[in-house]
Amino acid sequence: MSTAVAAALTALVLLLAGCAPGNADGDGSGETASTQDDGSAHGGGQEGEEGEADGGEDPAQEPVRTGPVADYGGPAYGDQGEAEVVEAGVWCKTIAVFWGGNEPVPEGVRFTFEEAIVDQAGLQVESGVCGTGGADRSCLGLTVEANESGIFCSVVLRPGEDFADGTTITFSGTLECPTTEVCDAVAAREVDPGPPLVVNTPEGA
Repeated sequence: MSTAVAAALTALVLLLAGCAPGNADGDGSGETASTQDDGSAHGGGQEGEEGEADGGEDPAQEPVRTGPVADYGGPAYGDQGEAEVVEAGVWCKTIAVFWGGNEPVPEGVRFTFEEAIVDQAGLQVESGVCGTGGADRSCLGLTVEANESGIFCSVVLRPGEDFADGTTITFSGTLECPTTEVCDAVAAREVDPGPPLVVNTPEGA
């Protein structure tokens, strides 16, 4: 009787020892394969559509880049002198905007100036046409087409009590191109975007 029990227990131990590694390997492999299949193997149907929504690229976004002008070899800009007093507590800054670089800008490219970035607190930058520097449009919201030049734009400045002379302004915006390759080529151009605009307290302020 004890011999039979011992034999049964031995068989049970061997059975468990033989199955345990197989189950662990099998379960792990099965879960990994399932995850990979759900994420990449299905080309259509509901699972494929979900995968595309989560990680797929939107072709309409490929030829659009958003960020600092200099990162994309975007239109250069030049400071057109010191800030001017518009009225008490309101100043004006004028800049020239133009395409530059060692290669022409392909047709169909455009850059829109969307945001002015100041390096210190104490200065608010707003859209507006002002000053005596020949600006006929605001720099904020300005769209510059490929190779367009002769543009003079301005921004309205409102200094706060904590404004510090030497505060600088740079710009960011959106570059739009006909294709991804064109955007890459524009970004790779050698171009000097110009130094940041420097704002000091104007005479008479």
